[in-house]
Amino acid sequence: MKKLLPKLCVFILFFFFTNAKAQTSFSSEVGVFFGPAMFQTDMGLSSEFAAQNQATLAFGISYYLKFFGSQYNWRSGSSFFSEHFKLKAELSYMNNTNVGFEPSGTSVKLDAMKAQIKLYNAGLNLEYYILELEDYASFYKSSGSINPFVTIGVHYSYSQPDILVDDVSLKGKEEPYTELIDKWQEDAVFLDAENIFSASAGAGVRFGLDQVDFSLEGRYQYYFSDVVEGLNAADDPANKSNDSMVFFTAGVIYVFGKN
Repeated sequence: MKKLLPKLCVFILFFFFTNAKAQTSFSSEVGVFFGPAMFQTDMGLSSEFAAQNQATLAFGISYYLKFFGSQYNWRSGSSFFSEHFKLKAELSYMNNTNVGFEPSGTSVKLDAMKAQIKLYNAGLNLEYYILELEDYASFYKSSGSINPFVTIGVHYSYSQPDILVDDVSLKGKEEPYTELIDKWQEDAVFLDAENIFSASAGAGVRFGLDQVDFSLEGRYQYYFSDVVEGLNAADDPANKSNDSMVFFTAGVIYVFGKN
């Protein structure tokens, strides 16, 4: 699946531009967003998702491509594709320095252990808007308008994980890591930087304001890797699932050509 994602990105771009070539022009939007990103990793149990200390604040920038011009109107022609779809590219950054188990007092080693997750993310998303964009994008009446949407996406992430015990990194140390519990002492800690692909699905709502738009979005992102946080005890049934994330964002979007 990881090998198919780059090809899928190329196919999606080709599909977008092929379906949009009949339109008179394109138009753009740029935005910024931020919100809590909650990880589900091997540093916890699936029944505990998401532990409070596995959440961090992430932020990023976005670019939207619309398949009609900023002066779009009914005379310029339209299609179902241009009326309902936007292409969104995004760059985001998140850094959680305190991913760990909830203190239980039952294991000194678990209580002393924590992970760090630093992710640089580039994503390509297809957004489908429930209401026709012609009506929503009519600039004379966009203020106060609301348009819900659903989204799917593919992402590339550059991950820099670390595992610490009593705030001391395991980087540079040799196995077995006797500071950890048995299942992570050998062949289960991966602290090199990783190139990771993922897929996402989500939903949100867009609010039209006078000069800008405001958006709220929630997404589930599934990584095709189990070492986002640097741990993968492959022989342990409790750690058989890949890592994932739930990301809630609020964003402000500048619409070019909006009065």
